[in-house]
Amino acid sequence: MKRHAVILVCSLVCCCLAIRGQSPPANSVDSVLAAYVNAVGGQAAVDSITTREVRGDEHHGPKATYYWQKPNKVLQISGKSKIGYDGGSGWEYSKKKKVKHLPLGTHLALEMNANPLRYVYLRALYPGGVSLGPKETIEGKPMDVLLAPNSLGTTKVYFDAQTHLLCRVEESGEVSAYYKNTADFMDYQKVDSVLFPFRIVHSSTSPGEPQEDFRVIQVTHNVKLRPEVFEKPQGGAVIFGGKR
Repeated sequence: MKRHAVILVCSLVCCCLAIRGQSPPANSVDSVLAAYVNAVGGQAAVDSITTREVRGDEHHGPKATYYWQKPNKVLQISGKSKIGYDGGSGWEYSKKKKVKHLPLGTHLALEMNANPLRYVYLRALYPGGVSLGPKETIEGKPMDVLLAPNSLGTTKVYFDAQTHLLCRVEESGEVSAYYKNTADFMDYQKVDSVLFPFRIVHSSTSPGEPQEDFRVIQVTHNVKLRPEVFEKPQGGAVIFGGKR
């Protein structure tokens, strides 16, 4: 009996030593995304949001209101000017009531401000594939990095390795073939049942491109919106509708 007990103890010790000697399993794309989804509130909570109103302002700049409708329609109103994306093309409506088409890719900053939780659906955003990149640091903090090919280059998505929250999106080739565009997400606060970044900073290596520091004041989910508010105006005012 004593002999069996000694054998059992030795086996347990050997198992513990073997486990200690093993390195932790490497991150995968799925594990990084799952940790992020869980950190912001869970898939069900994010999926339940179909529209959003975001009120804020540029740091030392004008106030702006964003309206977003699932999956990717956005309208920004600042003063008497409007910028919209109807899910296929972008447009700008000036205070002089003139409409112009936005260049391809320039709607991305609109989507990031109105719906920064879009990266929960990273695989759908980049159907060409998402891969795990080498770990990096931002301001001394370790980051899990995911890589996604875009039209002309690569988009890098950074998640804090400790909090698992989205920290940065850095793209080369999606908006410009020559310059790098970066969006930093910070100051997460809970709105309803999800965490939402209340500060989003856009910067670019393009000469003369100013940094945009958007500070969120208020977020309201599942507001009632008329579908036509996202369509390119033909003239006259864009009309909202529906009471919250």
